[in-house]
Amino acid sequence: MMPKPKKNILICPLDWGLGHATRMVPVIKEVKGQGANVILAADNGPLDFLLRYFPNEKIIKLRGFSPSYPLKGSMSWKIVRSIPQIIHKSRLARRSIKRIISEYKIDAIISDNRYELSGMGVPTVFVTHQLNIQTSGLQKLMKPLINVIINNMIDAFDEVWVPDSSDHRLSGNLSKTNKFITKLHFIGILSRFSSANVKSKTVLPILVLLSGPEPQRTILENKLIEQSLESGFETVILQGLPGKISRKQIKNITLISHADDDELAEYILSAKHIICRPGYSTLMDLAAINKSGIFIPTPGQTEQEYLSKRFLKDKIAFSVSQDKFNLTNAINKGDNYKGFHISHSNLKLKERINFMLNNC
Repeated sequence: MMPKPKKNILICPLDWGLGHATRMVPVIKEVKGQGANVILAADNGPLDFLLRYFPNEKIIKLRGFSPSYPLKGSMSWKIVRSIPQIIHKSRLARRSIKRIISEYKIDAIISDNRYELSGMGVPTVFVTHQLNIQTSGLQKLMKPLINVIINNMIDAFDEVWVPDSSDHRLSGNLSKTNKFITKLHFIGILSRFSSANVKSKTVLPILVLLSGPEPQRTILENKLIEQSLESGFETVILQGLPGKISRKQIKNITLISHADDDELAEYILSAKHIICRPGYSTLMDLAAINKSGIFIPTPGQTEQEYLSKRFLKDKIAFSVSQDKFNLTNAINKGDNYKGFHISHSNLKLKERINFMLNNC
């Protein structure tokens, strides 16, 4: 009896910082572990990351809309102004995906926040923690319209996977919805790490994890370098630049362009204080190994602003806006928060991948 041919699964993370690519690592490993072939499609930073992390997999450059944060003002309004560009890039991406499906005989697609990849003639899964977009100020007037548009795009996928538990422990209101009930699945947090396989004996006073699109990534880096030099605290800054390989010492600061999993996990566990954006993928990594952080939400990024306020209110983690951030003050206050304590299991992820592979 001939063995069944392996299924070919296409996995596509959004190009919005590195988080959408890093959280696909356990998904990619599980798909491979269940006997399927993986084809990856990404662009820019996520492409660089996946090339380094999975050098033996087929990885395709897939262009799409690459957002950048405004120097001032709301990210939401910038996205609204970018709608014509988003539509154009989405059409180009869909054409590319159709060619990839044909050339590589794709059986199913897992899309992390790439809304344009539904309706491709094969089963499609949409991975997101944002089912209830947060708005502020005048944006609230647009929220009903935003939700209708987003919901319609998500509903075009066959399944929706939320990287959180069904009680919304990490995502809070972001993942609360009364839509997609029959196709909605909470698969648990997605992280490359777990407390069981990460150990460290060293102690590092301050670790900075930089992430997210430009120019805000660089703006925060420059601010933290300046304040770290003034404080004299020993500091490691992981710049979140997988396309570069560099390590530089500036007095009490070690600047590292990118770290592999083992090095990153060791830094996170050894750090007394972790300063970072409250990007959702970063939060999942911290929660997976029961660490907390001092959060600086990206200006104008309503999701991060909501999460940081929520964790501050619940005494989980200290947070402060970028313009008011003071390193010494933040460190003094950061010790008064309890951090994350969330159980981490891939059981639900395994179940959904098994279902997908048996039904595509």
